[in-house]
Amino acid sequence: TVAGIPLPSCVYNASGPRTGSSAAMSKIAASAAGGVLAKSATVESQTGNPQPRTWQSAGASRNSEGLPNSGIEYYIDPQTISDTMGENADGKPYMVSISGKNLADNLAMLKRIAEARR
Repeated sequence: TVAGIPLPSCVYNASGPRTGSSAAMSKIAASAAGGVLAKSATVESQTGNPQPRTWQSAGASRNSEGLPNSGIEYYIDPQTISDTMGENADGKPYMVSISGKNLADNLAMLKRIAEARR
């Protein structure tokens, strides 16, 4: 369980580059994962850092995507959730990660999430 929400499996995806769209997340929903975690959202959509965003050398790498995402409204939109979960939900929860630039952003997104659940 996570926050009292039962999961069919204790394994689910991390929020990241492959969770930015409902099309990508629907593949997770169709898998044996115990839930679907959306990409970390910000208050507004943002494109992230300019390319190149990664650096690699022998034994080391660096990643600085800059949190490209579609914004909180996309990830809590009923259509996005429906397109993501479709018929594959099987009792899996749909979860959203938030990453505000400050406390006020996080509180505003939590408020929007609470309002969207009503």
